Formats: sequence, structure tokens, C-alpha cells
Amino acid sequence: MLMNYAAPTLAQLSSLQPDQTTLQLSLLPEILIVRVPDSSDFAANWSVYAILGNDPEQPDWTGEEVDTGTWDDADDEMEKLTGIELQIPKEALLPFLNTTIELRYKFQDESSMEPYSAPLRLRIEA
Repeated sequence: MLMNYAAPTLAQLSSLQPDQTTLQLSLLPEILIVRVPDSSDFAANWSVYAILGNDPEQPDWTGEEVDTGTWDDADDEMEKLTGIELQIPKEALLPFLNTTIELRYKFQDESSMEPYSAPLRLRIEA
């Protein structure tokens, strides 16, 4: 379910990246950091994770979930986090060597909705 969420960005690359980026695996650290753009369109009680694959409903790889908020005892409610970062281990990119794959982030909430972002196309090279 695409809901106009901005494409992810990569911490190791310039924020002025196009819709497609080439990744040189030999130059990457062991963990690729994926940033979820801050937005008012998701709730503090959701979780988010990175996905790789051209079909966001059936991704080829799914990352670990990260909470989009934290409990604030003072206000007795969830407070949305900003600057959310997701991790993709370098070895998760190896099966996609010499191909172009779509990177997205996907949300999970209490309902069965699992909205996902626009893709960032990654060309994976050695």
C-alpha cells in the first residue's frame, strides 16, 4: 500500500541523490544505514523496516523492525521519533550483485495496513 512516503536516503551518500544510486560493495562499510525521512504521515506507535525487492508486497529481503516512537511517561503518551535509521548488512546486498534492486521502508501498525515508501533504485556492483 503506497501512501506517498518519500523514498529512503542513505547515510553514507549525499542527500542529493537521484532516484537511482550505484553502490560499490567494495567501498561500503559492513552496515548500510538507511534513513527514513521525517513525516507527519505515520504514527508514533508504528514500527518500520527496510525491504529490498521489486515487489513491496513480497520483498526479497526484510530488515529488522524499529519503533517509530517511544513512550513519554511525563505526557503519558507515545512520542514520535525523528531521524529514524534502519540497517542493511552488507551481506544482504550480495545476492543482488550486478543487478538493480528497489530499496524501500515499510511500516507496520496494529491494523493489517503495511504502507511503504517510494523506491530508491540501487545498482549493486562489486
